[in-house]
Amino acid sequence: MDIEDLKKAHKIMKDSGEEIEVIGGASEDMISKAEVFLGVRFPEDYRYFLEKYGALAFEAEEFYGITKDGLEAKSVPSVIFATKAARDRGDISERMIIIKSSGYGPSFCIDTSGDSSSTSVPVVEVDFSFKRGGIKKQVAESFGEFFLNEIEKAVAEL
Repeated sequence: MDIEDLKKAHKIMKDSGEEIEVIGGASEDMISKAEVFLGVRFPEDYRYFLEKYGALAFEAEEFYGITKDGLEAKSVPSVIFATKAARDRGDISERMIIIKSSGYGPSFCIDTSGDSSSTSVPVVEVDFSFKRGGIKKQVAESFGEFFLNEIEKAVAEL
């Protein structure tokens, strides 16, 4: 259902008539290199997002992904840059992948620290205080669900 959520979100964005800004899809080779660099395996729905869009902005929502600079990226919306920088600061764990900033403090991350046999990998909200208490709050069961929810909210606010 997770990839179906991404497809549904794409239709909602397209039907809205608003501009969808994308970097351009990432190759399987670059996705694999990003996984090795970050030391995680991306869930299938996020891999689909990376292959289709690279990174994406719609209205005020910006979803991090793989940019044309690949492993050498030095700014967002690069998931590689954002994740490495957040890990270096202690803002997220080594098993998290930062996919979006809230714009008001917290970040949203794919949390790969759970059961590796699970087909669904949750998205969590992480505050700046994560480095002190490790507190995270699950906001979606998967990247696809999170993406769809964010796009539906953005369209509702048009």
